[in-house]
Amino acid sequence: MTTHRAFHRHALAAAVLLALAGGVHAQLSSSTIQGRITGAAAAAPAGLPVVAVNKDNGNTYRTTTRSDGSYVLTGLAPGSYEIRVVGPGGEQKSELVTVRVGEQASLDLAIGAAAQQVVIVGAQQRKDVKTSEVGTNVSRAQIENLPQVTRNFLAFADLAPGVRFTQDPGGNVTLQNGAQNQDNVNVFIDGVGQKNYILRGGVSGLDSSRGNPFPQSAIAEYKVISQNYKAEFDQVSSAAITAVTKSGTNSFHGEAFFDQTRASWTALSPFEKEAKAKGIDKPDSTQNQYGFNLSGPIQQDTLHFFVAYEGKTIETSREVVAQNLDRLPANAGIVPSLVAMQGSGIAKFNEDLLFGRLDAQLAEDHRLMLTARVRRETDLIPEDNRPVGLSVIGNEKNRSNDETRLELTHEWSRDRFLNEARIGYEDYQWHPHSNSTAPLVKYVASPPPSNWIGNVGDVLFTGGSPDAQDRHQKGVFVQDDFTFLGLLGHVMKTGVKVKDLKFDLSGTSRSVDVVRTVIDSTTGLPYYDAATGNCLPSAPTSPAQPPHTDTPVDTLQCHIDRAIPAAGVSFKDRQFGIYFQDDWRVTDRLELNLGVRWDYEDNALNNNYVTPADRVAALFAPDVERAGITPAPGQTYAQSLAKGGINISDYISNGSSRKAFKGAWQPRLGFSYDLLGDKQSVVFGGWGRAYDRAMANHALDELQKNAQPGGEIWLIKNDHKMPYTDQFALGLRQALGPWNGEVGYTNSYAHNQFNWFGGNRDPNGGWGTQSPIDPLWGGPQGFGTLILGDFISQAKTQTVYFKLDKPYTRDSGWTVSATYTYSDGKTTNNEWTNNIFNWTYGRSTAGWNPSKDVERHRLVAAALSDRLLPWGIVLSGKMTLGSGLPRRIVDCSGGFNTENGQKGCVTVKGDGKAFRQFDLGIAKDVGVGFGRITVRADVLNLFNSINYGGFDDWGGGPGNPQNYLGGDNANLGKPNGMAGPMRTVKLTARYAF
Repeated sequence: MTTHRAFHRHALAAAVLLALAGGVHAQLSSSTIQGRITGAAAAAPAGLPVVAVNKDNGNTYRTTTRSDGSYVLTGLAPGSYEIRVVGPGGEQKSELVTVRVGEQASLDLAIGAAAQQVVIVGAQQRKDVKTSEVGTNVSRAQIENLPQVTRNFLAFADLAPGVRFTQDPGGNVTLQNGAQNQDNVNVFIDGVGQKNYILRGGVSGLDSSRGNPFPQSAIAEYKVISQNYKAEFDQVSSAAITAVTKSGTNSFHGEAFFDQTRASWTALSPFEKEAKAKGIDKPDSTQNQYGFNLSGPIQQDTLHFFVAYEGKTIETSREVVAQNLDRLPANAGIVPSLVAMQGSGIAKFNEDLLFGRLDAQLAEDHRLMLTARVRRETDLIPEDNRPVGLSVIGNEKNRSNDETRLELTHEWSRDRFLNEARIGYEDYQWHPHSNSTAPLVKYVASPPPSNWIGNVGDVLFTGGSPDAQDRHQKGVFVQDDFTFLGLLGHVMKTGVKVKDLKFDLSGTSRSVDVVRTVIDSTTGLPYYDAATGNCLPSAPTSPAQPPHTDTPVDTLQCHIDRAIPAAGVSFKDRQFGIYFQDDWRVTDRLELNLGVRWDYEDNALNNNYVTPADRVAALFAPDVERAGITPAPGQTYAQSLAKGGINISDYISNGSSRKAFKGAWQPRLGFSYDLLGDKQSVVFGGWGRAYDRAMANHALDELQKNAQPGGEIWLIKNDHKMPYTDQFALGLRQALGPWNGEVGYTNSYAHNQFNWFGGNRDPNGGWGTQSPIDPLWGGPQGFGTLILGDFISQAKTQTVYFKLDKPYTRDSGWTVSATYTYSDGKTTNNEWTNNIFNWTYGRSTAGWNPSKDVERHRLVAAALSDRLLPWGIVLSGKMTLGSGLPRRIVDCSGGFNTENGQKGCVTVKGDGKAFRQFDLGIAKDVGVGFGRITVRADVLNLFNSINYGGFDDWGGGPGNPQNYLGGDNANLGKPNGMAGPMRTVKLTARYAF
């Protein structure tokens, strides 16, 4: 087996060879123009020169016609090209064509017998309809002009069928497709995947951050593919987004911008109004975004540069409002001091993004591109991260996201082939930590024991944040992609990528004690003794109650999760991928897309890990009475598990029992058929399998929990599977005058999603009297609960969608894109979402559940016009309408367990509230000096619609029915969170030349 040191030597040698042999624009971000050239009565002769010249930077691409008059120009950077055809008699004619990122444009050219003029057959806006992909393009005009506040270029990805881009009240972003796991998306920038190997979110820096993954001003355009991507796409089994960055041209261009929004420019939410009524007003705060970019030639037609910087500072106002004070004595115990902790404060955020790019045309058939990106981010957020929350000032954590990436790409093109070679480096670190070492104390207004669930009765949170983590991924990769055009009717691509990564993962989820304590309803005192850090054994009677030095006591009124020392793991992971793709033009009407890829990584989840001996001994030790059931004499805990279908030996690692997964074969098949041969009606479809990977952070969870003496036992199954999705789509694209229409059906079935689940079983292999939705807590004697990790969950989504797109033309001056999606999303995760925890997996109640991540109906539309208003004012808008996400209600009205005839707690589907948001943008630019000044106003949620995103979904316990389920929670269905912004105004000033 090759050592890592040898691997580094081989990788370096391969990088040098590839850099010498081949590699600017990767296939994922480049475009292709293909078609047929005809003369007066027949196909043009073979060998007719066809040349594409980039109008911005002078880059030249050449090919010649084949024996049937067909031609293929591949590896083109998105942009405008002059297509030059040299006729049989030496005459030269030309036509201007614009291609978009990832576009497979189909253009037939005709040279008239008399005029010898090049004519495009079919409208320009219909040139990309012969593709099997399901998705949409987002143009630079849309990125620059559609209204938004965050400057996150991914904000318009939801124009694609089934794709959701959401931002929670804390500013954190989620990007996902249907009911599939959000971790299975990937974003490719200039052909390079931005995969997050250590955290959730799919893309590095997208998880747990109010920042942006990339400078928006550096993105030229991007494409969102929700189904049927080709074989060159790797480490993605959900939505794939491929973006291309701006490059320098033969003219100097630059811009500087500043935009701002303030708390005083944002309407109050219902919760903020409630806080204001209690005397806690929302403080004014600002969000500033600023930056510049500059580009131009270093040498005309040969060497160009582009550089962009964007900064963001956010001072988010937050109010601290105690809850459930009506259940406490107003002037007794600690209640007055807690009331005094109410107030308002600021949660500060700062981000710096820098991107640079150099493009060099070394010779007519050799090009080189070098890119660099740096991200630095700090964020101070409250533990209860809501605009109106329970975290007092100081109950916060400091969160950071830092990233550095470098890529060097070389492209070598000839008449019948294109070779792209690349070497890259990445370094990403996520590091949240608390500035306080005090215990986190969650004060609760004394609920009855039956209500000791979730956050029922919470009053305030004080102390530090327990979250202290450090996640780090670093690595290099080499990649080569070769496109062969020498076989008539075929564009064949093959590629290989090797990546060497190192994961340094450390920290703890509880750097301080986490206390949950009831406040006595008579004395106003907590059941927690801050002097000793212990729970009180009985009701507190006075502030002078003597300190306790005995063993800590856990009661129904007080519970402490003790701090866990930091632990870490460092391991390397080598990744290998290879693919073959053939785009076969069978006839002028039929095209087939036939591809297959295979991926492998040797150490995704710390395969050298050895389960600690104390855990192994406890698992095979004699079992004891649990859940009221006495085991048979001599029966071990492992034998009890076996009765419940768990072979615990499958989860115990000896350092060599874990094997890397080798079965990631992924066929991907697609077709498109032009019914009449005029690109007016095109049937398309495809089926494919796509594999992704699991987060390396699971390995840290296992190590950290098992490092705690007498703590919980976390074990990952030795037989590693990997998550994958089977995708199927069928649709029709239809020209409707100047509009492009599309109707389609998609079906995605995601398998092997990683989950942690409760492994404990009673001596009979069951769950005792636990409710159907509750795991059985309590592991082998002397240890905490048993948690098992395996690739077990599934998700499936069926959609029917309709798309309408009216491309922008200079004559019309407007464009509209609209997508309606009807979705049916389901998951086997018992939390009804893509949570990494699926606690009751294995119970008879397991099965398909509604997905909390999928709306039944969703309409997203965007429009842009520079003619509708006078004086050259540009008007833009985006509308999002949704039927609302399903809610998972926990109903314990039938009792809390299954003994004495009770049915126990069950889950019930609740209907979410409809989502409505209309955003508007207005811009006006005026010529000043060598450039133009643009003044712009964006109004998010123009009509100030109230979109709730969280609800009290506790159905309550038995007795004293207070809701329609018969539970005792009168607040069932009461909103407690927002799903979108209230009306928000953002102003922007921009100077460009």
